[in-house]
Amino acid sequence: MKATPVLLPYGSPVPDLKGGVATPNLVYDPVRDKKWMVFTGWSDPKGLKRECYVAAMDDAMNVDLKTCKKILPMNFPVETNYTNNTVRCAFNQARDEYYVTSSHGPKIILTVFDGRWERKGHKELLDFGKVKDAGFPVRPFGVYGAGSSALGVSPNLASDAVDVYMVRDFDDVSKAKAENLGEVARWGKGNDVIDLVTVPRFQIFVEHDTPSKWALQTYVGPTPDEVTANDYSSIATLGASIMPLLGLDDSFVQIGHPHYTTLPDGRPKMLVAAFRDSWSTQRDTSKEGYHHEIWSVGVKTSVFDPRSYPELKGSFAGTKSKWYYVAGGRKLLVHASAPGTLESVLSLSDDPAANDITKGLNVIDSPATWVRLSFSSTERATLVVRH
Repeated sequence: MKATPVLLPYGSPVPDLKGGVATPNLVYDPVRDKKWMVFTGWSDPKGLKRECYVAAMDDAMNVDLKTCKKILPMNFPVETNYTNNTVRCAFNQARDEYYVTSSHGPKIILTVFDGRWERKGHKELLDFGKVKDAGFPVRPFGVYGAGSSALGVSPNLASDAVDVYMVRDFDDVSKAKAENLGEVARWGKGNDVIDLVTVPRFQIFVEHDTPSKWALQTYVGPTPDEVTANDYSSIATLGASIMPLLGLDDSFVQIGHPHYTTLPDGRPKMLVAAFRDSWSTQRDTSKEGYHHEIWSVGVKTSVFDPRSYPELKGSFAGTKSKWYYVAGGRKLLVHASAPGTLESVLSLSDDPAANDITKGLNVIDSPATWVRLSFSSTERATLVVRH
């Protein structure tokens, strides 16, 4: 594993990037055999007026700023106080189009570009009602799955959970529509800038703004053979810190904006933003520093193995939970606020086997692949899988 700088703002030949660079997303265009990095950049010392850029990248991860192009200015599509904080991108080879989602004030905007990165159209996908800067990564299913539909994720307004979305007609900006399928993960109180993969498994990587550090955590879900497109409304995942698998040191101070990729060189890696000056106030703004940097951190494929995390955790509040993915667990610990029922299945198509749980701590050896909690009234529970 190796940590290397990808793009630093200091002394940038592009004046609009000297304030900071962040939310990297690599995308491959097989039509032209080009690799691009889509990212945010700004010159605003307070880091509020961000814009979206794209630049070519070679296989050695050199970013060619001579090709750098601003594709979403701060006033597109409307003026707002907090602009283009997080961008995510996908390429549609069938239509030779790029689809970029951006957090723009309280909204998620979907913008479509042609193969030359010229804007073709845009649409408001979501309006959260208040500023929400975590982003909205979207991953298409493909044929035999759900056609032109795709999965998306974003933290809820309280940031203490992550919601999963079905995006219908993702390949048609005039028809695209995001449907909230409910919570898919809940742990901590500061889920922020987020990324999603569906290969090799459904897994979320997210900046976790704890009271002490901004760091990265992950929620580990099923592999493609374990679910159908219709199952995502009924499943939930448990999470853990990914920091011990990255091997970074305190010189980074804080870490955020994760993006998993094998581009441009075929090696697995996590692109992140480093916040080195966020611990002190700037003399010109009296606010903490915002000179974000983009780094690449090599990772092993073990980041996708649930057993790489000694514990995976989650919390629940309600009467009946979704099906929690607990595959590979040696023990399942459930701390419940009242007596209830624990249902278990090896496959989501199985008939559940039910067992009573008591108020307090319950320990289940060798749990099944999926478990679901139910109570007679609204209760709370903490779940921990130990490997």
